Amino acid sequence: MADRERNEGGKVVAPVTDGNKGSNAGGLLGWLALALGTLGFIWFVSHQLGAGWEGRENEAQAKVRELKLPGMSRNLSDATIDMSNEARTKGTFVGQFAWSAAQVQGPLYTVKLNWMEGSEHKRAEFQVDLENKTVVPGGPSAVGVLTQAGATQIPAAAGAAAPN
Repeated sequence: MADRERNEGGKVVAPVTDGNKGSNAGGLLGWLALALGTLGFIWFVSHQLGAGWEGRENEAQAKVRELKLPGMSRNLSDATIDMSNEARTKGTFVGQFAWSAAQVQGPLYTVKLNWMEGSEHKRAEFQVDLENKTVVPGGPSAVGVLTQAGATQIPAAAGAAAPN
């Protein structure tokens, strides 16, 4: 036990040295890498959990307005103008089209098309998934608008049709 010393009680203790003879750079580098990895993970998770889907109402509206399904000669926004002009030639009023959108959850939005037909208020709702870039009618009124716009193939389930 030449390299060990004994204290007054006779127990073996490590010899007293002048300090560490090695470098702490490896340990510091390891902790720095762990800290950067943790920050990167937090950033990645926070961006994947929906922070990027908020406030994209205009994009959701554009998906519906630009929707052009098989059989439609024009996109839905232009088709509403055609519907108004066609009704006018028949002596009825269809107009005052107004679009709005609201986020449901994450990339899912509901887009509403409100209009007047004669003195009656009408509404069609569309479901938009910005992540999958899909648009689906939200009920019979939306199906009716798409049919009137000339659509021959109308999606019935989420993810069934992507706008062109």
